[in-house]
Amino acid sequence: MTIRLVTAHSSTLIRDVLRLTGVARGVIVVGEARSAGELVALCRSERPDVVYAEDSFDDGSEIEWVLVLLVTAGSRVIVVCDDPSPERLTRILELGASGYLGHDTTPEQVLDAIESVAGGNSVLGPEATATVLDQWRHLREPAALAVSGASPVALTAREHDVLEAMGDGLGTKLIARRLGVAVKTVENHKIRVFEKLGVHTQAHAVSLAIGQGMLANASSGMGGPVPSAPPRPEVN
Repeated sequence: MTIRLVTAHSSTLIRDVLRLTGVARGVIVVGEARSAGELVALCRSERPDVVYAEDSFDDGSEIEWVLVLLVTAGSRVIVVCDDPSPERLTRILELGASGYLGHDTTPEQVLDAIESVAGGNSVLGPEATATVLDQWRHLREPAALAVSGASPVALTAREHDVLEAMGDGLGTKLIARRLGVAVKTVENHKIRVFEKLGVHTQAHAVSLAIGQGMLANASSGMGGPVPSAPPRPEVN
């Protein structure tokens, strides 16, 4: 497999190494850009598989404003940047970059990344990976606090009855039969329960409620009490 590569890197050494050593691994440099405009033109004319570009150019422009154009042209882009801040990393990835490496990446590692990205994968340098993990953990904190039961959700008595029935694996019609109310009434209660728990599915509502201690004895539909039901299972 031959990988067509366009580079936009200020280091002559890096460009030379990629051009000379890449051949043995099927990586062919088809163009070298010095400015954002030149990079866009090269991608449109050469149609490279991968672009390896620094995040800024000699003319003062930055990769962000051309990244979408490069991706739209069909290239997969690896950005070289020493700023792994959440804001910059998120912006680069949102605009379509397939890779984010630091300037301390060795030529061999760069070629590994180029091959990986050309194969449809994404690559992140160690600092960028640490940033992504930190962000993921930060986003998970509210859910973790909820599951830990630190702040149980307040439900009305009827909403709790509906939640308990969901915990027993009942669908809407069977909940209505158990509680002796209309199906529409159950649907309205379920909507309010979902809103209060911040979920969108019955399974997620039950899981979260168990984590908060609201359904300590819930069966979650797995071997719990079997209600009186029609011969065929209900499909919601």
